[in-house]
Amino acid sequence: MNIKKVAISPIIINCSVSFEDVESWNLFQKALIIMMPAVVNIAMGVFIGYDFLFIKLFSIFIGINSLLPIPYLQTDGYLMLKEVKQTFYEKK
Repeated sequence: MNIKKVAISPIIINCSVSFEDVESWNLFQKALIIMMPAVVNIAMGVFIGYDFLFIKLFSIFIGINSLLPIPYLQTDGYLMLKEVKQTFYEKK
């Protein structure tokens, strides 16, 4: 595993994954990797019991914020939008 860039923010509002682009990967495989942190956060928020209400709400909050396409924060939603645009531009 090669780690090229690490960004630490004092306020955590998103999680993201980056990977080296493999030309043989299709859009579904890239989407599976890019969207996994958001899916895991939302699933954790749904399945955690109400005894841990803060963790439940915070996890859902992070998951939803990760899906928003915010270019400055490089969220998962933005990275997925970028991959979709790149895939459709390559087909033209």
